[in-house]
Amino acid sequence: MTPPINLMRGWPASSLLPTKLIKNAASACLSNPQIADAGLSYGPDPGYEPAREEVAKWLTKAYSRDTPTLAENLCITGGASQNLGNVLSVYTDPAYTRKIWIVAPAYFLAFRIFEDAGFGGRLRAVAEDEEGVDLGNLERGMLESEKEWELKDTATASPMYKPERSRAKVYKHVVYCVPTFANPSSASMSLRRRQELVRMARRFDALLIADDVYDFLHWPAEPSKKGLKTTSPPPHKILPRLVDVDREIDGGTQRDGSDGFGNACSNGSFSKIAGPGVRCGWLEGSEKFAYGVSQT
Repeated sequence: MTPPINLMRGWPASSLLPTKLIKNAASACLSNPQIADAGLSYGPDPGYEPAREEVAKWLTKAYSRDTPTLAENLCITGGASQNLGNVLSVYTDPAYTRKIWIVAPAYFLAFRIFEDAGFGGRLRAVAEDEEGVDLGNLERGMLESEKEWELKDTATASPMYKPERSRAKVYKHVVYCVPTFANPSSASMSLRRRQELVRMARRFDALLIADDVYDFLHWPAEPSKKGLKTTSPPPHKILPRLVDVDREIDGGTQRDGSDGFGNACSNGSFSKIAGPGVRCGWLEGSEKFAYGVSQT
């Protein structure tokens, strides 16, 4: 009897794990001293540079972007969950960051990471509509939060626990979302909504943390008539991520008056397309933002 498929699990079936490919890749790397010596050393803070360069090329091709992702925009991490903790440790301060706004329904294991970063009791749900996050609901929530902050006896005008650092900053708000194939709703945010969300984040000094781990888990709607396997990445264009939108619209992250950190970052991982045990992912943001994460 065939065992049932557990749809609660967010990882590939064992039959899809590329064991042989990973074994061959590891053997090739460890057999080459030029790669092995550098790969097994501490290496640069943002991660092994050839790896960052290859991931950057792959992302540029996969998203068909006119503005390429560069190695300088990336920091290699131990997976998406570790990366979320790193971002919060660098770019938030429990005494200054007002709220964590979470597009609901949400990936429940992320809640623990926010709580461990000092935001227990300050997680707020934001509903979705047919285009993605309900911006009217989010804006009202942020405006009310700012009014509450001004009236708090304990409110601080600057971060309390994080020193002033040229390599980083602290945001007033954090918005956590899964723009494409959201977990668990499976909804995808429209391009127009992504652009509006980035503009709102800039107004409220908010950081958009996007889990982009599901972007490549789709295939053409029409099956191949000849029974051929579909290609990866898909032959059609994927919607630009929030980090792409932030980099490109209205002058981008280097626009006049900007501090260069940007207002969006992409949390990437190989867990869904290679295997969770690989424990490898990446952070993508502006060059300044990625550097800040690399230092933690």
